Amino acid sequence: MRRLDGIVLAALMLAAAPSLAQDAAVQAPPPPRAPGPVDPSQPLPPGHPPTDGSAPMVPGGSDPAVRRAMLPQSFAEETSEVPAGSIHVRVVNSSGAPLEGVTVRLGAMREGERDAPREARTDHDGTARFQGLTTGGNIAYRASTELAGAKFGALPFQLGPSMGHRVQLVRFDVEHEGRGVLLWDSRTEMRFRDDRLLVVQRLRIANLSGLALGEEQPVPRAYVPRDGMRFELPAGYTAFTSQPTMSDVRMTTEGDAAVLRGSIPPTLSEPIEVVFQFQMKLSGGDVAMRIGMPMPVVNSLVAVEAPPGLSMTVEGMPAAETRESNGDRILLTGLSRQPNDPPLRTVAIQIHGIPSPAGPARTVATGAVALLIVGGLYTALRRGNTTTGKRTRADIEAERDRVLVEGAELARRHKAGDVGPATYERRRRELTDWLSTLLKELDEAAN
Repeated sequence: MRRLDGIVLAALMLAAAPSLAQDAAVQAPPPPRAPGPVDPSQPLPPGHPPTDGSAPMVPGGSDPAVRRAMLPQSFAEETSEVPAGSIHVRVVNSSGAPLEGVTVRLGAMREGERDAPREARTDHDGTARFQGLTTGGNIAYRASTELAGAKFGALPFQLGPSMGHRVQLVRFDVEHEGRGVLLWDSRTEMRFRDDRLLVVQRLRIANLSGLALGEEQPVPRAYVPRDGMRFELPAGYTAFTSQPTMSDVRMTTEGDAAVLRGSIPPTLSEPIEVVFQFQMKLSGGDVAMRIGMPMPVVNSLVAVEAPPGLSMTVEGMPAAETRESNGDRILLTGLSRQPNDPPLRTVAIQIHGIPSPAGPARTVATGAVALLIVGGLYTALRRGNTTTGKRTRADIEAERDRVLVEGAELARRHKAGDVGPATYERRRRELTDWLSTLLKELDEAAN
């Protein structure tokens, strides 16, 4: 897992200017790969953050002026120390100390149907015990606890016939102001589909409450925005879809905004990633749109597949430059904010020279440019559903079947040599993660 580049500098900025809080703009490179088929031999646009991994990696405690909290981890593991058919759930705080009297909820899904949840309270050792549970592969369990609008849970699991499970949940204190929360990355990726522009927005959000300066001790807290984090969408958008996550973070639409609700835990390594997509209907050869951010963006990147004659400008960013890979063309621009730069709160994009839907230049690439839209969202795009309402169990199960079919096809193509080992492993992990999210989504649909 990659460390959060520049995290010490971010902590110093926040501590030196606490009134800035969410407005802190910090110089920090994004992850080493730009989205899409970028040719690494080509120079990046002026002002674009480095993508070759040359930025220093900051391990915990490398800067003596910065204290990094040593946070316990949530987990679920099979163990012979717990009797078969039992689950022991221990709830601890950010220091690892047990929490007594906390209500733990044990949810269960049996062959797609939600069983009545069980609840138990933790004892003096912080442990809640569940016994007499059904074992086997047709039922899965998930333990969680809640505090002030935040939900803390472990990954779903199944009980084997001979051993029980030990689960640990880390319950952070909760705050609603967002001090030390940064919108670390904004990545806007676009491609054409018939008479529409498909826009994928990838966001990485960092909560730096687990860091402190000098002799101060860090006070890790989960951030729960009271009214959600609002991302303003262009007027006339359609087909909004968000990628499910294994956390309690969720995206819905309210009017002309995508609203993030849930909790953002302290970040010491990888920020949480939120992904959503929408479409814009095209009329003519030009399109202009603005995506508003709830807080300043530290790093921003914009990319679009570019048939011949197409051009793109992004307000406040360097001129977009062409990248080619295997004969396919994209336009790419981006920047990284420095401490004294004005905050970037809006991604304003103009695209000109869009060919007509019937023209040969609009043919959707099946090679490298198609990789512009990658990851678990690829499956979400194909399902043709939105998350503005709850999906039915039949919808979710149908999606599960599609993911399984895609997994089988991926394995076949890998065996035949049509898919390389790196692409195979990456997509296999994505499909595995996607299948894991379906259990959580089924549980939410049942509620």
